[in-house]
Amino acid sequence: MSKVILDKNDMASFLSECKQTFNKLITSTKRENQDQILNRKGLAEYFHVSPNSIDDWVNLGMPYVQLGKTKRFSTKSALKWVHEHEVTNQNKKSPIRIVNE
Repeated sequence: MSKVILDKNDMASFLSECKQTFNKLITSTKRENQDQILNRKGLAEYFHVSPNSIDDWVNLGMPYVQLGKTKRFSTKSALKWVHEHEVTNQNKKSPIRIVNE
């Protein structure tokens, strides 16, 4: 097994970097757990999909609020809707094959 030996300055830098990374993760997790109201583009960025995918999801029934001409989305409602529409092996139907004999 290898060992890494750090002097005081390197150790301080390493610990500082760990603390910054940890704080970023905590902030990111808090932000993800808070309800945000986003427009179509913002929701697409939130889910890492294209705005066209958001349009498709709206057509499939994703909830939104219409404010003037703009649709607004609650991240909590959108996440709930996405989880309700997850396809797993358990709820996925096998394709039917028609065989001519």
